[in-house]
Amino acid sequence: MNPDVNASLYDSAAQVRWILHLACAVTFMVVMTLLANRLRRPIMHTIAVVWRWQTLVAVNLVCYFYWREVFADYASVRLLGMLTLHVSHFVMAPLLRHMRQLVSQGDTAVAPSSRSLAGWAVLGLFTAVLDQTAKHYFPAAETGLTFVVSRLVSAFPYAYALWPTDTNAIGTFNVLRDAGFTGRALRVALIARVVALAIDLVVRVTPWSVETAAMLTAMVVAVNLSALVLFGTLLLFVALEHERAVTARQSAELYAAKLRESHSRRLESLGGLAGGVAHDFNNILTVVVSAADAAREVASSPALLQAELDAISEAGRQGTALTRQLLDFARHKPMSVEQFDSTVVLQRMRPICERVLTAARRLELQVAAVPALTMDVSQFEQVVLNLVVNARDAIESTGLVTIALSAETVTRASATATNLAAGSYVRLAVRDSGCGIPADGLPRIFDPFVTTKEARGGTGLGLATVQRVARENGGDVFVESTLGVGTMIEVWLSATPPSGP
Repeated sequence: MNPDVNASLYDSAAQVRWILHLACAVTFMVVMTLLANRLRRPIMHTIAVVWRWQTLVAVNLVCYFYWREVFADYASVRLLGMLTLHVSHFVMAPLLRHMRQLVSQGDTAVAPSSRSLAGWAVLGLFTAVLDQTAKHYFPAAETGLTFVVSRLVSAFPYAYALWPTDTNAIGTFNVLRDAGFTGRALRVALIARVVALAIDLVVRVTPWSVETAAMLTAMVVAVNLSALVLFGTLLLFVALEHERAVTARQSAELYAAKLRESHSRRLESLGGLAGGVAHDFNNILTVVVSAADAAREVASSPALLQAELDAISEAGRQGTALTRQLLDFARHKPMSVEQFDSTVVLQRMRPICERVLTAARRLELQVAAVPALTMDVSQFEQVVLNLVVNARDAIESTGLVTIALSAETVTRASATATNLAAGSYVRLAVRDSGCGIPADGLPRIFDPFVTTKEARGGTGLGLATVQRVARENGGDVFVESTLGVGTMIEVWLSATPPSGP
């Protein structure tokens, strides 16, 4: 030690230094504890624990410099102070290392276990015992040993946090990688503490004149306090920047998850569209195939052959209309809306419906005068064909399918009960004498992809399409069914002219 350095001057400076050190440590400890309790991030919790140990060290050294006589007179108090200094700094070492791992690896970094921290505490206890043993055998060097060992112990946790990790299989170091600016800021904070303690050690062990020693002592106090404030400020910055990065990453992951969900829904919609197209084209092809078969059988009769060819032509026209709908959908074009007489369309579709039902199932039309509908004609045809196909599939062998058209009026009084707006409607009812629908299956018959005809290639989109078309045109669908008796499906379509030009 430099005998020229005035011990009382150093003690006075140390008293001021450790009072300010304690104030800084308590301030940063409170701030980080509040942030850790609020945001619950591992890095904030780790920093808060580091500041608790820093506060304990500061309290220990404030007591030492203000009540030095007590430490000098009582060996137990002196030993307790020594243990506090060593154990606190050795426990901080893995915590500071874990802090860097959190910055570089994220919140997945594994925190040091209680057993690991206990091992570091035992190591601090061991170094304290060695220090006391050395002072016992070398009393002349007690002052110098106290100062040098205390500075080395104080610098150890910061140096350990900066040190490379364990070596790999080929003997090279795996260095902790700094994660961008946040990692570099933490590294600067750790280096600042090591440099400040190194300056303190150099100033104390190097011979100086009394005047120079006094100036350097004041400088050491200023440097250590500045390094501590810088350390605390950078740790606060690291915690807040880490929180921002984690929040941004979570937001990005949430956005990506929403994109995946949206993409999945689009694929599901596309699958539904493809299934609906397959369903509708299957109905059209059924007419074409059955009419072609019938045409071969009546090829010798021109009149009958003409009727079959007309059915094929009508089915082809419906296929063309369906293709146009798909193209309009793909190009985001509106449907081709026009005003038409639904009775005329239904009469025109009679041959197709009969071909769909086949000869074993009889078709009966009950058509009354109805107001004109304003919608896409192909949608109306699609609704009729889907309902006829469902009626056909409900009848096992022979039976009757009745299609009725009637004009209905919904008043304001009955609008709530029917869930329809008041106005004029065209009611399309298709009744079959089939097997009926179980009561527990009725609530789900309009759900897409729900079908009772899996064995016959049902897609579960026929009634879903009917309901969609009805609701798009201001109406709705109602179902009555009795097991063993049959089913009646009513499609109400608004005949009230749309408002506006």
